[in-house]
Amino acid sequence: MKVDSMKINGFKAPLKSKIVRKLFLFTFSALSIAVLIMAIPLYRNVSPIHFYPLLAAFFLLALVLAFAVSFLLSRALTNPISEFTKSATEIARGNFDHKIRISSDDELGRLARLFNYMTTELRRLDNMNLAQIIAERNKTQTILRNIADGVIVTDPRSRILLLNTYAERWFNISEKEISEHPLSELIREPKLLQLIAEATSRRKSLLPSVEITTKAKDEWKPRILQARAARVQQENGELIGIVTVLRDVTQQKEIDRMKTELVSMVAHELRSPLTSISGFSELLLDEDISRENSVEYASIILKEASRLSELINKFLDISRIESGRIQPKKVEHDITETIYMVVGNNSYIAVKKNIKVEVQAPPELSKVYADVGMMEQVFLNLFSNAVKYSPDNTRIDILIQELPEAVVVRVRDQGYGIPPEALEKIFDKFYRVSDNEKVREIQGTGLGLNLVKQIVEMHNGRIEVESEMNRGSVFSVFLPPASGQAEASLSEKDTEEMIR
Repeated sequence: MKVDSMKINGFKAPLKSKIVRKLFLFTFSALSIAVLIMAIPLYRNVSPIHFYPLLAAFFLLALVLAFAVSFLLSRALTNPISEFTKSATEIARGNFDHKIRISSDDELGRLARLFNYMTTELRRLDNMNLAQIIAERNKTQTILRNIADGVIVTDPRSRILLLNTYAERWFNISEKEISEHPLSELIREPKLLQLIAEATSRRKSLLPSVEITTKAKDEWKPRILQARAARVQQENGELIGIVTVLRDVTQQKEIDRMKTELVSMVAHELRSPLTSISGFSELLLDEDISRENSVEYASIILKEASRLSELINKFLDISRIESGRIQPKKVEHDITETIYMVVGNNSYIAVKKNIKVEVQAPPELSKVYADVGMMEQVFLNLFSNAVKYSPDNTRIDILIQELPEAVVVRVRDQGYGIPPEALEKIFDKFYRVSDNEKVREIQGTGLGLNLVKQIVEMHNGRIEVESEMNRGSVFSVFLPPASGQAEASLSEKDTEEMIR
């Protein structure tokens, strides 16, 4: 049945062709004229009774011959033309693999071969253009991915089209997540969203830059980014998209801040010990000074020099940590050993004031993943502060606990306490409580607790403080356990990038 249907369709197709109709009319007209020319002498020799049936038979024969000739000629013409039409349609659709199947040696065959050659050339040019487009696209993506700045490209509907490696890292998203997602679902920074929205709605090609703060998953320190957005338009002004460039200005901001703090430190914190050193040094030059006075003045000079050295060292330590020039050398270790060592090596400062120190630790405790030297510095600062700001004949308790999410070390003293309004500022640089006269008499740099906070946060931990006036304070250090922390530590590449 299928073969019969194909035969019927092959028979009907030529009948629908305009060429068949034109050939049929032309052939039938020519045969009809020939029949009429032959009928003139026949009319003279044949009786009318026989002439008209004979004439009708000739016309019927002419009709059959005209149809047969036009049908055969049309098949010889329409099939190649149909192939040409089909091939032209496929080429218009971008299919350059289509070929015309005509093997004759006549003009149509030569035209078919030329047509196939043209298709081959178009296919070759298309492959060249496609390869060039792919190469240019890969080149553009490679350049964008290796630019030191973050790049985000969005369309007029604020959907992300492209973002490079730095943008992915800073906003904790991957290129796989951006498909068909609005920008607001992936990036939660309101200033950046507002900047891109203004660039989309306004006609200005450039807008003022904004500064945003973000923190990557594998970094302990937030980054400050300067964002600029520019419109990409066609020649007629139609908006194609928005290109947002994010420049890391963290290091510049750190340098500016360090300059300001250095000037402040020189103007305020260094002036007092330097003045004391200078003044008492002049007194030592007096020839009439007694032995007792010279010892006293020399002791004051030594004390102020030690204070000055401590101030400078802590300031430099904090600056190195904040600028990323120093990184912790983390290893798994027992925090209990560090605390016992700190208390044992510095117990003499508590003995001088008759302060009892007790360390309470569980028999089994998870290890922490941290820099041993930095942890010694943390607990030395907390322990010495507890002794320094406690009256004589009191008690200091160091309690070590393990919670499901952290190892906690609490340093509890019975000291002078911290006013409620000072708790929020207690970790700021150079901040010292000045409400209590007894506290004002105790010398300090105002940098120790800030250094403690920087180190603890560098280890993905946190520090909290509770205090009650004249009853004491509790400083609690929360450190994540070693399990899972090794994998979360900074890689060498990330460390080098932070330092850079």
